[in-house]
Amino acid sequence: MARFWLEAESQYDYLNSTKERLVRFAQDKGLDVGQTTLKNVTTHLDGNQINGDPARWVTFFCFWYHPRALWDFMMNALEVAETDDHYQAIATSLAEHILAHYGSVIPHFEGLAQKDDNFARMLTGVWRHRMSDDVWMRLRVIQSRVDDPLPTLIPIENGVEYMAENLSEFDRMTANKGRYLPDENGAWRHRSELNGRDAGCD
Repeated sequence: MARFWLEAESQYDYLNSTKERLVRFAQDKGLDVGQTTLKNVTTHLDGNQINGDPARWVTFFCFWYHPRALWDFMMNALEVAETDDHYQAIATSLAEHILAHYGSVIPHFEGLAQKDDNFARMLTGVWRHRMSDDVWMRLRVIQSRVDDPLPTLIPIENGVEYMAENLSEFDRMTANKGRYLPDENGAWRHRSELNGRDAGCD
């Protein structure tokens, strides 16, 4: 799914069905895709008013799926990313959403950025969106250490207050705003199970 999202664009729109587009993409890329995988990806792309559009599916995925699933998909996408456009798509569609809605995962971003230059470089394409002040400041530290950032990097000299005036007090003070929140043991649970409790950044 990650590779199809990053690479297929609209080049297979002339085909009549999602399954046909996936099969042709796999053939063109020399991918060995089993029938079960093909069926699962087709089901995802044809459901929930996605209409076969992988970009629309990623948006749906970000708002409804567990943070662990978002992280795993982001890692899968990074494994196949080859161009600045790929890194930018991952930054804006996945990393930015995760950090804005599940900000207490920032230590994982910090740790991986120290070990993986490609991951750190991808993060230079992330803008603030709804990130809390603390998460945004910590991301800016990561970004400032990258020697070859993506062209869309918000200049470091803009400071940590950049875009703050567009955010509510809730956004600025609350790291976790998504459908899931960490419980007292740090496990992500659906917000409804925690009686709407809000949790700050670790």
